[in-house]
Amino acid sequence: MGFPTLIFVQGPTRLPKPPPGKGTVAIVDVAFASAAHFDSVTLPFIRALGERLRLWCDHHEHPLGWVCYQRDPRFVLVPNRLAHACPELITPELATRVGTPDTLLVHADFDGLLTAVKLLRQGEPPYPEADEDARAVDSPGRGHVLSKRGARLSQAIDEALCTFSGKARRDFFQSIVEGLVEESFSPSLEGLIQRSAASSRQAQIEAERVARESGTMELPGIYVVRVTGRRQGRERKTLLRIGEQRARIGVVVETEGDHAWITAATFDESLDLGDIGELMGGRSDFRGCELHGGNAPLEPILRKLSNLARDGL
Repeated sequence: MGFPTLIFVQGPTRLPKPPPGKGTVAIVDVAFASAAHFDSVTLPFIRALGERLRLWCDHHEHPLGWVCYQRDPRFVLVPNRLAHACPELITPELATRVGTPDTLLVHADFDGLLTAVKLLRQGEPPYPEADEDARAVDSPGRGHVLSKRGARLSQAIDEALCTFSGKARRDFFQSIVEGLVEESFSPSLEGLIQRSAASSRQAQIEAERVARESGTMELPGIYVVRVTGRRQGRERKTLLRIGEQRARIGVVVETEGDHAWITAATFDESLDLGDIGELMGGRSDFRGCELHGGNAPLEPILRKLSNLARDGL
């Protein structure tokens, strides 16, 4: 089959320039940017595409931006609490209506790649467990089961995000998408996936050690891991996941000089981290913020998170 131009997006504030020409564009698993970035990044991008935009499919809820487009059939926007991963939103009917776009923007993670694959396969998953694998990886702690194949692929993708150069990462992701669409991986790609997955598993073991040694139940309902230095996204996610397994809310605090970052996550769908005004993000169960100054006010945020965890009991 003919493939569209694939562009892998690593965050809602890092959108590329709109593709030139008159070709159609689809966007999958890419959130609307939060706060002022919605007006400066997301809106201009949508307006620049105009009628060329055939689909924007996402499950990272945006309380203000989604209201603008909820009646536009090109926008398939379903909150994470209902759609635990994006592939399940791509039905054969939707894929037929969208067709094969000339350019496809894809969130650069396991969930995003599988969503792109399903769209290019006219709404059919590349293997029977694919939709459930996406839910298990993107919404841990909600009872979903990850297959061995899904674990290996998701680990390899995590490793690529953390250690591959830009071009190598892009080529790797494109090969995975094309291979899944065609249900065939080359021997060289299989080998790279195996090696990358093994490296990712070792990194996860190290993150689990850090969580055990640096984490405590600082306040009722929250397990806090404090580390020095900004950590890679994979390690941060692992630290959060361990915290979520030990308390209603997992928290990671990273400090470096006069800067501090706090990230919170919860498996509990009854809790909305958006109730903590200092924390920003596209999902109600995963939010964070950066704090400046040597005496960054971390403690008030931690107390609010603890109160949220207790009030939900």
